[in-house]
Amino acid sequence: MKTAGTYKITRQGQITLPAEARDKLELKEGDIVEMYYDGNMVLIKKRKEPVKVFEELAAAAGGRFREKGITRTDVAKEIRAARKGR
Repeated sequence: MKTAGTYKITRQGQITLPAEARDKLELKEGDIVEMYYDGNMVLIKKRKEPVKVFEELAAAAGGRFREKGITRTDVAKEIRAARKGR
């Protein structure tokens, strides 16, 4: 993990994320971040929009399907079979 320096917390409990960190995470004004903490460590992560997460998962699944030779017809057939089984 790369260190981003040392920063002072303001009276209102705020810190400024350094430009390098904002650039690396592609953060811009209005973006939402998630914070996780454990002991004395804090992790800040850019929150992804649910649609973006779905698009990434769909692309990964599509790639795996292509690798294994699974077609849209195969998927549709399995969906019909699963629905009949209910």
